[in-house]
Amino acid sequence: MAIAIIVSSMGSGVGKIVAAADHLIDMLLDRLPSLILGAVAFALLYVLSLWAARGVQKLISSQRQNLGVVFGRLTSGVLILLSFLVAFSIVAPSFQASDLIKILGIGGVAIGFAFQNILQNFLAGLLLLWTEPFRVGDEIKLDAHEGRVEEIQTRATIIRTYDDRRVVIPNAELFTRSVIVNTAFGVRRWEYDLTLPRNGNLEETKAAIKKAAAAVPGVLSDPAPEALLIELPAPETVKIRVLWATHDPSQHQMLGSYDRVLSAISDALHSRKAQPAGPDSGRRDPNRRDRATRAA
Repeated sequence: MAIAIIVSSMGSGVGKIVAAADHLIDMLLDRLPSLILGAVAFALLYVLSLWAARGVQKLISSQRQNLGVVFGRLTSGVLILLSFLVAFSIVAPSFQASDLIKILGIGGVAIGFAFQNILQNFLAGLLLLWTEPFRVGDEIKLDAHEGRVEEIQTRATIIRTYDDRRVVIPNAELFTRSVIVNTAFGVRRWEYDLTLPRNGNLEETKAAIKKAAAAVPGVLSDPAPEALLIELPAPETVKIRVLWATHDPSQHQMLGSYDRVLSAISDALHSRKAQPAGPDSGRRDPNRRDRATRAA
């Protein structure tokens, strides 16, 4: 008896499932034309939104590159949202604006908690593009990461290090922390510390260093090169800081400038050391023998 009851209840449950599935299939078949039409409308509007965003970005980028990226992304996001709403209204004509507001309100809170870091990086990326503390192509440094900015994406900024490695830095870190922009200005000042033996006139040594640095191609005369005594490591040595400026602020150009300036300074100090100590040191004194004879 119990088995018969179970079999009959299972049969009724299976029948309800089959009926529900048939009803669902009928609804899908009824909605199929509107679903196809909504998908086609969304695809067309999506392509148009990308085209419009690209046009806006290209138009504004002629004046400010980063600002063009900001408006391009905002235009793309707004138009894609409108495309989705148009497609959804085709599929569900009974959908009201009040329902959309309720969904956006509840969904916004849920999405805000679930994707807090993503939204934070997205907003930071927009602000970085808007304020332009650095641009694509600039060389920046954040902690141990230093390189050229290749792309400012929605979530992160991509930099290429000087040894050809790729570093992905979240935009929130770049927005909230101190970033060094090496190529922010057209002129950059370089420095190098020289430890030299203390022999001869110190002012003449500094003058020779400044003259050698000023003669190097690419070194600016304003501001002029400097040689400053900064430390006395030992009684017989001095430490001199050499400073010079160039119009080449990038890392590779910096290495070339260091090579040329330091080579010129080395040659100047070597030639100065090879010179006689005084103008009369190499001359023979004709009276030396006479003085020695009288002394004897």
